[in-house]
Amino acid sequence: MGPCHSGLFAAMGASTPSSALDLDPVVRVRPLGDAGPVETASYRFALAEVQLWRRHLEEEGYVVLAGALTLEEVQRGKDLLWSDLESVHHISRDHPETWNKWRLSITGLDTSVVQDAGAWFVRSCPGVKKAFEEFWGSSDLIVSMDAQIFWRPWWIRSAWKPQTEPLHLDQNPFHKPNLETIQGMVPLLPVTKTTGGLQVVPRTHTASAKDALKEERPHLAYRGDWCPLMTAHQDSILLLASPGDLLLWDSRTIHGGLVGSGRAVAASAACPAAAAEAEAELARMAVTVAMVPRSRASEEVLRKRLEGFQKGLCFNHSPHEAGTSTGTLSSSHAKRHDFEQLTPEQRALL
Repeated sequence: MGPCHSGLFAAMGASTPSSALDLDPVVRVRPLGDAGPVETASYRFALAEVQLWRRHLEEEGYVVLAGALTLEEVQRGKDLLWSDLESVHHISRDHPETWNKWRLSITGLDTSVVQDAGAWFVRSCPGVKKAFEEFWGSSDLIVSMDAQIFWRPWWIRSAWKPQTEPLHLDQNPFHKPNLETIQGMVPLLPVTKTTGGLQVVPRTHTASAKDALKEERPHLAYRGDWCPLMTAHQDSILLLASPGDLLLWDSRTIHGGLVGSGRAVAASAACPAAAAEAEAELARMAVTVAMVPRSRASEEVLRKRLEGFQKGLCFNHSPHEAGTSTGTLSSSHAKRHDFEQLTPEQRALL
């Protein structure tokens, strides 16, 4: 574990659970694989428990909503994303040996299918939109069009091991001290200690934590919204989740990726590598998603969003900014898109 900052820890206070954590969530669904039973994830609530999960999100800076997507929606989302990836990268879902041709960034961020069917399907699932409606108190929302995350199973081929972004902020504490966006992510595969996923540092969204961070890192005043911290944090936690859960966090919360321990490959087969590849699934497949009320976007931003969709462009986590923040990834995908490919529900989010 790397160096930490005592001032920030002092501002955060002791790690004591909020009252929301003392209550038993209504829904206990789908186990978390090798991470243990879902009951161990005290930050995971049913979508219908609005008061509980909102309190946890507001107090802790993050929350996981169980089963925002149905099992059928999860499967449909996976199938569509794979179809998109196969078309763009000329790889085969059923033949992992082709995944070597996939020009995937070392972080696993992929901007090539941002405007394709799979990402749009997940963004527009009713449970996802419902969560943001509950938070913002509005049904007229626009959605982010950010990069998706794919990790290949590096326990099969070490060259596939991802290297995640450092712990960071997506909202500059000097320029944007107040609530701007609630970021989200829908994993379509289990998030376990083996695979890794999103890690967050609880309560780092608070005013006192931000004051401490600004004092310790005054150079952030000269950066944009992308604020890499380049250190580990002793209070960071991996958010375990099941396929179809919705992970939400305040953009002021320190967060980043965390690569898991990996899986052991049996050596008893005649050709272990071939046997492993024959059963291979991606280690991680996640769709990033954030929504804000349409009223927060200017007419110019709304126009840029429409044009960006048609051109297949990648935006960022702030739908009302049209990808103007630092840290926004560019997309070299030249495929043109037509509004007719979107459902009415999807067009309403654009």
